[in-house]
Amino acid sequence: MKKILFLSVILLLVNSCNGQEKKEVENTLKVNTVKTKQKQTIQVDKIALNTSVDTILKGFNLDKNDNYSTTVNLNLDYEEFWFSPDNDFKFNDLNIGKITSLVIFYLKKDNNAFVYELELENNNNCESLIAEFNKKFGKQTFYKKRENTKKNPLFLDENGEYETDHITEEAMKWRDDVNNTTYFVIYKNNLDTKENKIFVSVISNSSKKFAEWIDYRSLDMVFPE
Repeated sequence: MKKILFLSVILLLVNSCNGQEKKEVENTLKVNTVKTKQKQTIQVDKIALNTSVDTILKGFNLDKNDNYSTTVNLNLDYEEFWFSPDNDFKFNDLNIGKITSLVIFYLKKDNNAFVYELELENNNNCESLIAEFNKKFGKQTFYKKRENTKKNPLFLDENGEYETDHITEEAMKWRDDVNNTTYFVIYKNNLDTKENKIFVSVISNSSKKFAEWIDYRSLDMVFPE
């Protein structure tokens, strides 16, 4: 009887230890699979193209493992790094606020960054951002404004039908001689619904992808030579 009791106690202890060990392993796996990262301040105007994306990210205390996107470009010669929109974003002294996306495009061959693109939607700082571009780069090298009204429709909606709202679209271009880049900016503002959207594409002038990217984004249709 004592022998049976003794064996029962041993089995109980073994099972208890195994259970504790299993629990510790599970907790370790959970901790290891959750990557905590402090919110970073991304100084957008400090993104230096024509350099390694690793160097750029290191300046923001980030690396490629912090990519917000899990998409891999299998059949292209470049990759994309998406910043998490949970970060804080600034251009010069302007707090940009909520962004839709900020993406760096870099070559697979040498990690060289050749483009970055910023997009904001329904953000009250869109016009303030344009003011920062004027402050930093001076006079625009290109400017064109188009205006859509019910009587004079110019823009098509997602269904291919003419927009009837009062919408303005401004296309602007700046040259950054310090960093040898060109800023292509398209700002669309719906005066009826109070919705707005700004798209910024910054391309390295010395990149072999310059002309290709303009064609890819159809920028030549908005910014004719």
